[in-house]
Amino acid sequence: MFKFTKTILKISLIAFFINPNSLLANELCDNALLFANELTDNTIEILNSNELTNNQKKTQISELLTINVDFTTMGKIMLGKYARKINEEQELLYYKIIEKMVSKTIYDRLETNDDPDIIYSISNNNCREKGSKGKEFLVDGDVMKNNSRLASIRWWLILNKDNEYKVVDLNLAGLSLTLQKKEEFTSYLSNKSIDMLIADLSKKFN
Repeated sequence: MFKFTKTILKISLIAFFINPNSLLANELCDNALLFANELTDNTIEILNSNELTNNQKKTQISELLTINVDFTTMGKIMLGKYARKINEEQELLYYKIIEKMVSKTIYDRLETNDDPDIIYSISNNNCREKGSKGKEFLVDGDVMKNNSRLASIRWWLILNKDNEYKVVDLNLAGLSLTLQKKEEFTSYLSNKSIDMLIADLSKKFN
């Protein structure tokens, strides 16, 4: 009986390791991890710079996020069930505001101070698939302050139709940017219009 069980276990392990779907999932997750680390390295390099003014840092962070964040998908998630009610004219305004809001929020959450003795870094070290389609990934890591763990960080990434990784959420110290805004926006839209939401957001982020 024991010998038979060992044989089955051995066959199962071999099948697992040669399963092309499993190998592809691992490769995609490895690439997602590389993407997250490159993005965070570039972000922290900007934030830690002593040569850039705060406005220059904000501008460079915004430019970096424009390339690496899927603001359209993020904005749709934030609208929840109300996403299907937004028209083309509203979309043009809404997604521009979402880009500004997200850039400012991420900058504020990750902002460092001007003390040259304090060095911040982000170390992403774990990836797993989200869902079963092989197109979404959660990358976990830590925000470090002078080599001491300051907070946890999680990136929700998608692999788009062009096979490019894009960010759709940032979770810092357990606080999710996209899902938090989804709760806020859907509650707002339960008794107010999308036009009113856009107007209110414009006042804050334009």
